Amino acid sequence: MEVIGKKIEEIYTFKKQFEEADVVDLTAWFEARMDKLPQELQISNSTHSVNLAKTVKMMLGVVRQKGTSPTFGGYMAHLALIRERLKEQGME
Repeated sequence: MEVIGKKIEEIYTFKKQFEEADVVDLTAWFEARMDKLPQELQISNSTHSVNLAKTVKMMLGVVRQKGTSPTFGGYMAHLALIRERLKEQGME
């Protein structure tokens, strides 16, 4: 995948069914780092957030309410992808 001349590795984070432990893990990971998130993030070739903290807060709100419903698995997968992108940039 290429974004503005920079190659971005494709990372597959989708699962047919996320577990409650996945929700807890992602929620805790982001809550511990909300004040360290960059302003913007190129998440994939087609996804860019200009306000990453707001994006993450909104998605976490959905997964907290809907839990592990397969209907909302895309939110979980997207949060997992954001976490992987941030880890690529050195965030642990």
